[in-house]
Amino acid sequence: MIKFFRKIRLQLISENNPSSSTGRFSKYLLYAVGEIILVVVGILIALAINNSNENRKSLAQEQVILKQLATDYKANLIQLENKIEMRRRLIAESLNVLDITAKDKTISEDSLSVIFATFFMDPTFDPIENDVMNSGNIKLIQNDSLKQALSHWTSDVKAYSESEHIQHDHYISEIIPFMKEVGIMRNANHVFWRAQELRMGFLDKGKNDKISTIGKSQKPIAVDAILKDPRLEGLVTFIFTFSQVCNLEGQTLKEKMEKIIEILESEIE
Repeated sequence: MIKFFRKIRLQLISENNPSSSTGRFSKYLLYAVGEIILVVVGILIALAINNSNENRKSLAQEQVILKQLATDYKANLIQLENKIEMRRRLIAESLNVLDITAKDKTISEDSLSVIFATFFMDPTFDPIENDVMNSGNIKLIQNDSLKQALSHWTSDVKAYSESEHIQHDHYISEIIPFMKEVGIMRNANHVFWRAQELRMGFLDKGKNDKISTIGKSQKPIAVDAILKDPRLEGLVTFIFTFSQVCNLEGQTLKEKMEKIIEILESEIE
């Protein structure tokens, strides 16, 4: 294209062929200005082509990032829904225990073992962490709403995890020691490993059928004494309270994740 413009310029100059020195100077000036214009035009064309190539590369990179984010967030959503369901079971079993103790019901040793096997569940949300924020690649994402949602993600998960950690610490420091002390630990452990629905939080669910159990204790379990233990009501109330707190926060986090996935899918070509 530059050669085309140069050809036209030379043609125009050749048509203007005065013999005076003024004419020669005008001819030289016209030639010089034309060269400058051609150089500028060439630079602008090169920049336009380069910008176009860079834009195509950025768009391609953005699509890769969006697809990976969609995959990660869908996996995170499945995991979160799994943990919410685990806490629903904890809430239901907590209410069951409180009803049994309040009405002074009689239950079997096996039924009590099932209750405490449920309390073995210790759900914690461990999402896949994408490096989009840390790597600076978030600038490649053009959707401002998506960028804002992604930038808030870490703080949202942190707030949710704080409640989870409180429940986890209680599980380690209070629930497990209580189960050991009252002698229900082995029986609850036996039921837990036999009940696949209680192991829904395991990472590799495919290996759930390849496990062993230690069997029930041969020693009698003091069911009535355990149900009348004044500590039980407090322990179960804590399980109920923080399972509910975590699920309320988890539901909010779930809705945010669903919104992020919705935006991601609308942006993926």
